[in-house]
Amino acid sequence: MQSEIDENDQARERLERIANGTRLLHDALNPLWEELPEHQSKRTLAVRGFANIVRQHAMSQWLLVQRELDLSATALVRPTYEALIRAIWTMRGAEDAWIEGFFAPKEEAILSDAETRKGPDVAAMLDTISRFHPADIHKPLVELKEATWRGMHSYVHGGIRPVVQSFASFPHHEVGSLLINANGMLLLATNVVRMAHGLRSPMLPTLQRQFSDCLPPATGD
Repeated sequence: MQSEIDENDQARERLERIANGTRLLHDALNPLWEELPEHQSKRTLAVRGFANIVRQHAMSQWLLVQRELDLSATALVRPTYEALIRAIWTMRGAEDAWIEGFFAPKEEAILSDAETRKGPDVAAMLDTISRFHPADIHKPLVELKEATWRGMHSYVHGGIRPVVQSFASFPHHEVGSLLINANGMLLLATNVVRMAHGLRSPMLPTLQRQFSDCLPPATGD
């Protein structure tokens, strides 16, 4: 009994450290977004749009955690991940014709709620990313998908996992890990959107070391 209490206290303290570090990390990253110039092309516009989604979802997860709304925070993992994949794929993997079609409304999109042009599925985009980006970008994306995909699907579509969790106490340890993954995706989205705008980001490795307690371990660690 005492060991369970100690474990819960440790998980609570860990989450507090991660949550506070997340707030400071967001503050450190905000100027890197504020200095982004106007988009130079439709491709840049698409990358920035997908990256904006990642940023908003990651910030929303932090806010939801403060209110102990863990189910909603967890449900955002998959859309955050998919937006990140699309941002990276769009930067170098998407063909020009797809970019044009994405921003060109078709008749069915105007007359209904259809999309202009859907992209390939996540597996196909990951395969393309492996051919256009180094392993230290591709590998963490694959590992995150393999570790969480079934769970992400359950939370997005109201499966058994969120139903069971809705009756459980606030999962401090799991939520801490959720924030760590969200921060990792936000950091990667920051790098990608700056690359799309032609900006270098030499400060990001420093931030990764400074906020290592609230970020996934660097590839190779």
